[in-house]
Amino acid sequence: MSIVALGFVLFSAVGASAYEQKSSVYPWMASFNKTGQLNLYLAGGFYYPGFDVTGGPEVILGNINLSGIPLEWGVMGRAMVGFGSFAGASWIDWGAAPMVTLHWGTDFGGALKFEWYAGVGVGFYGTTGNYYTWAGLAGPFFGFASADGIAWHFSDSTSLILDYTYTGWVSVYGLGVQLNI
Repeated sequence: MSIVALGFVLFSAVGASAYEQKSSVYPWMASFNKTGQLNLYLAGGFYYPGFDVTGGPEVILGNINLSGIPLEWGVMGRAMVGFGSFAGASWIDWGAAPMVTLHWGTDFGGALKFEWYAGVGVGFYGTTGNYYTWAGLAGPFFGFASADGIAWHFSDSTSLILDYTYTGWVSVYGLGVQLNI
């Protein structure tokens, strides 16, 4: 019940942070993030052979105008956990990573506001259970990490996201939400 209450508090608090700045050169390009803004991500999806969830915060550190193309960059922390089972074995995969991010947005008018984002970093990952551990693959290990996707800004503070997050061998293609605070 407390998670539901926290969700209502976050949704009610984000309305005052609406931000959009159009490009002066390309009127269909837009920036949806301002310096100091906090974005929260949460997504879940299926992977073979199980279900993963991913989430984390991002802080926008700056805006870049590249010949009239508005871009934003920041830092993000992502964590993920996956629950799998196959051939009588079950396990929990996990991973976490700090990342550097880049955003690019478009506004085609009305509800057609989209933003592409990508992040890269180095994180750690591992597993529990009886599927990989027999071979000594429990972890923790360090490796490449990424998070990227597209956000549909259907309101000033909330977006629907199609998200891909990867840390080591743990990954998820997910559907979720992004809150802009």
